[in-house]
Amino acid sequence: MVAFGVWQGKQVVAKLFYDNKNARRHMEKDIAGIQSLQKNKIPTPELLYEGATADKRVYILIFERIFDSRNLEDLWREKRCMDDVLSILKSVVIEIATQHVLGLMQHDLHLKNFLLTDKTIYTLDGAQIESFPNMLSKSVSMNNLALFLSQLGIDAEGYHEILFRHYADARGWSLKPEDTVDLLLMIRKWNDHRWGKFIKKIFRNCTDFVRIRNWQWYGMYNRAYESPEFLDFMANPDSAFSHPSAHLLKAGRSSTVVKVTLGQRDLVVKRYNMKNGWHRLRRCLRSTRALSSWRLAQKLCLFDIPTARPVAFIEKRVLGLRGKSYYVTEYVSGEHAGDFFKHNNMMEDTIMDMVKRISLLLKSVAKLEITHGDLKITNILIDAHKQPVLIDLDGAAEHLSLTGLRKAWRKEIERFLDNFRSNPNVKRKFEAELAKW
Repeated sequence: MVAFGVWQGKQVVAKLFYDNKNARRHMEKDIAGIQSLQKNKIPTPELLYEGATADKRVYILIFERIFDSRNLEDLWREKRCMDDVLSILKSVVIEIATQHVLGLMQHDLHLKNFLLTDKTIYTLDGAQIESFPNMLSKSVSMNNLALFLSQLGIDAEGYHEILFRHYADARGWSLKPEDTVDLLLMIRKWNDHRWGKFIKKIFRNCTDFVRIRNWQWYGMYNRAYESPEFLDFMANPDSAFSHPSAHLLKAGRSSTVVKVTLGQRDLVVKRYNMKNGWHRLRRCLRSTRALSSWRLAQKLCLFDIPTARPVAFIEKRVLGLRGKSYYVTEYVSGEHAGDFFKHNNMMEDTIMDMVKRISLLLKSVAKLEITHGDLKITNILIDAHKQPVLIDLDGAAEHLSLTGLRKAWRKEIERFLDNFRSNPNVKRKFEAELAKW
């Protein structure tokens, strides 16, 4: 557990280890990593105290608190485009190169492990830092850099290459074309590894997520949205549809959708209904569409593909059999893509820019071997930053073979282009842009 607090009159960060068997070992490993950073003069928050509770059940590290700072993950999430954070990423890449030259490697190299102020980049979490007697070899360095770059999104190949060249210049390397190919293959492997780890997190209790499991309900939710009102909803999800703030978005036989404000957050709740007894019987043994939407939305978010951020899903269970289910996302304000093109029909540059953005979004989804399955124009929203956002993942599917993916992709694009039968100018632009892939 990591927490802010006050110690001896100072604002500090406390890190508590309470694993029954390994708490002391985990603390000592963290200290060793911190000492390696300090020995090599790598900026890291000062360690003010190390010790344990009187019963030796909890081991404690206390660090100085760095004010006026942001971790790299928060900066990354708030970006409007890659160019907004490119200079910051270049600075962090130089920091990584420096550590590699000094023989230091972060095995768990993720964005949260870098804390940035106006003048300094701090490295956090000593537990996963290993020190080597010599600078890291080219292959080891590239693989570790690939882990970092893999977190920049599935559609960031161009920026991967820019940052790789920046890293290589710092190391004094002369790059060959095959080096870039090798790096991109390493990034692809890290992508598979990261998803393999993350899919386990999204279905268990951890720092980010909470699991609900009892005789009546099964589900997950994101801790960041927790509030008394939200927890009341999770205990009785149908209450959202009679909530004073509820605004009906869709009332169909198979699903009902409302926008609702819970804990001062605007959310969208989608309830998957049972149309009749036969429909209930067919669905009771299959994964619910709420669970499937949660899983695939989490995958899109992990790889930085814009979609309505998943907040929760919950399934009603009767004797272990699945019934109605509910899927919750953040509300995305904006207009759907069809309205966007109508309102900007005389602005060729604006139209072309949005065609490129939407095409990139669709290609990025396909790179994850996923197809949406229902590419109505209303399922692509344009947010306040003119960023297309994919919603309604009920019919989305993952494909196990390239043959299956290609076949589904062709049908997907035919369905998508059909949205523009009355707007041949936009349709031609999409046909040309999507043909480039």
